[in-house]
Amino acid sequence: MADTSISAISTGQSLYYQPAITFTGLGSGIDSQSIIKKLVEVESRQMEKLEAWKKEWEEKIAALQTLNTKMTDFRTTAAAYDTPAQFQAKTATSSNTSVLTATASSTAAAGAHQVLVNQLAQNDMHAHAGLSSSSTVINASGSSKVFAFKYPGSSATPVSITVPDNATLSELATAINTSGANPGVTATVLDMGPSYTTDRYRLVLQGNSTGDDYDIVFDAATDALTTLDGTGGTVDFRSTTFTEAQDAQNAQLRVDGYPAGTWMERATNTVTDIISGVRLELLSTSGSAVQVSIGNDTQAMQEEIEAVVEKYNDVIAYIKEQTKYDQNTGEAGILFGNYAMQIVKSGLNSIATGNASGFQDPDDPYINLPQIGITTDTDESSDTFGQLLIDESTLSTALNDNPEGVADLMAAYFRGISDDSSGNITYYSSIPEITKPGIYTVNATVAGGVITSGTINGHAATISGDTLTGSSGYDEYGLAVRINLVDGTYSGTVRLQLGKNGEFASKLNDLLSTTSGPVNILINNYQDIVDSIEDKIALEQRRIEAYQQRLLQQFSRLESVLAELNDQATYIAGQLQNLGITSSSKK
Repeated sequence: MADTSISAISTGQSLYYQPAITFTGLGSGIDSQSIIKKLVEVESRQMEKLEAWKKEWEEKIAALQTLNTKMTDFRTTAAAYDTPAQFQAKTATSSNTSVLTATASSTAAAGAHQVLVNQLAQNDMHAHAGLSSSSTVINASGSSKVFAFKYPGSSATPVSITVPDNATLSELATAINTSGANPGVTATVLDMGPSYTTDRYRLVLQGNSTGDDYDIVFDAATDALTTLDGTGGTVDFRSTTFTEAQDAQNAQLRVDGYPAGTWMERATNTVTDIISGVRLELLSTSGSAVQVSIGNDTQAMQEEIEAVVEKYNDVIAYIKEQTKYDQNTGEAGILFGNYAMQIVKSGLNSIATGNASGFQDPDDPYINLPQIGITTDTDESSDTFGQLLIDESTLSTALNDNPEGVADLMAAYFRGISDDSSGNITYYSSIPEITKPGIYTVNATVAGGVITSGTINGHAATISGDTLTGSSGYDEYGLAVRINLVDGTYSGTVRLQLGKNGEFASKLNDLLSTTSGPVNILINNYQDIVDSIEDKIALEQRRIEAYQQRLLQQFSRLESVLAELNDQATYIAGQLQNLGITSSSKK
């Protein structure tokens, strides 16, 4: 006796489902299902090995992907500070913040300036004579009327606002504000308070821009267009009913006593083009000059350096954790012995410990990170082995003594410098990310006022007029230098500088490349291995399922035979009983 059902046989981490037969043991008394299960489990040991193998490679892929994420974070941080404009922070302070405030960009030069504010920029403002209520009907003529004005200035095209019949003062303000033809005037209804009676509510028109050129104009032309003229049931809104509450005007200021006897004028109170790299916000006038002091924000620069170091250390610490080996326990990290880890680590370490590209003594105040207090921990017993350590005192001293030098070391971005003091060889241009940063020797011969031969880094350069350009296929490709076209033979060096943040960002771009990056190459290779193991698992699964099916069929046949034999034995016993043959009779 058996019943057909769906059974699940566990083999390691997998379950295999298929039609099966559950044997009751009535024929043989054998627990067939348990026997089949055990036989399949034994046969599935290879499957368990494949599953464990697959899991190991998947863990390696996950670890490599985590490393990629950490390197991506490092690249983002380094790239955020890889130019002087991004790295070198400046501060600007005002000696009287009620008169003006100041902020400085990285391009501002350190120093102090005296700023005298004579006049603030203003917008134009006009107020109507007023009505007793904001809901007073201003057009009871029985038809639509027009309110007109010009902005900005008398040369502007007149703006005509349609005012429907029965419109109120508030509705006029709304019509002005919502008109698509309005070029920048805001209308409000001003409540003057209960001490005013017939003129308590006043229409106020205010230009949205400051400066002399931004007048609201009521003149003969717009008055002629305005049909709210006080006749035929309308309220008069012509120019004679408005008072100029505030005149449009420019800001006036003088910087460091210039210009003497007159003023520099700007249309707004935000002034960005008088002190280079400094933004002034003018708040009020003053009879005496306000001092604006610009300095280096060394604290911000230090925080930027610390952010880069932190991300570097995060990558190095992760590599150390994943490649470690414990001699006592014999346990190893999931990426122990992985060559890509060494490529990443050595690539980043060479930047951290080496001189910056294109920098050299004694021309540059700092040429490597140890000079500003950033060194690599070489103590193998230390928890921070291989990571960067910051000597706060040394870094602070460097930032205070020469912040520009620190900024160059960290963030010079393809900056070209000629070391030829004679001026016969000068840097002209390069192609960022194409031309390799470094130090290049330039040789040129001029005869008859033309360059007859020239090399960069020992390779023949392209000659065009007074310019030599590095040839394709070499590090100097795209580097252009100019030669003085005076007959003679010239030799010198040109340096193309890239700071540490740029070096890190560039190296990480290479390491993270989807096609040539060592980590991504390994991820792709490991994924191929996983795919191959999955194919083997699928094949093994089919084999085990077939094996299980054979066992089911064999035990089914066995039960059938045993059942048939039992039936025969029962039949024979019955026949013998009918013939009177029993155990006792045989005796």
